[in-house]
Amino acid sequence: MHQLLKCLAATIIVCFTTTAFAQKKTDTEFRKGYILLLKINNAVVTNFHSAPDLYAGGLALNPQFVVAEHVLRLGANAGFVYTNKKLSGIFGPMLALKIKNFDLKNLAGLANLQLIAEANWGTDKQQMAGGGLALEVLQKAQLSFTVQRDYNLNSWWLQTHIGIKLNKKKKTTPIFNQ
Repeated sequence: MHQLLKCLAATIIVCFTTTAFAQKKTDTEFRKGYILLLKINNAVVTNFHSAPDLYAGGLALNPQFVVAEHVLRLGANAGFVYTNKKLSGIFGPMLALKIKNFDLKNLAGLANLQLIAEANWGTDKQQMAGGGLALEVLQKAQLSFTVQRDYNLNSWWLQTHIGIKLNKKKKTTPIFNQ
């Protein structure tokens, strides 16, 4: 477990330093403030042995706050998951590091690719850590794939998520001097 965390930390540091210097001045992604995502989760829970694989489905809120503009968001997961004929709560911290922008000539902010790190604990003795990739499209929706290791229950969670942004941008009204 310690080697996995060291490897994950090293990857985040390398990506953070390389993307911090490569940002364009017109970057519209990961602006100051926060986003609130409603995430629908689907997962396969497996131990890669003889036991049958389980389906897990859930719903979670995922608020994220920008801590390094155009580069890094820190957030949390809080929601419910149904697996093994049980409904349980899931919660924990998460980190999103933007590694790539996808822009069109006339449309900045088409999409961005993120590296995600998460740790989640559940009310049914789940203790998970892992990460994955997310694609945020038009700053409105997010598609992601994560792999998390449940160290307490000796299983792996292979998950897909569809996230919908719930909060709206604040509209600023210009002040005209007369």
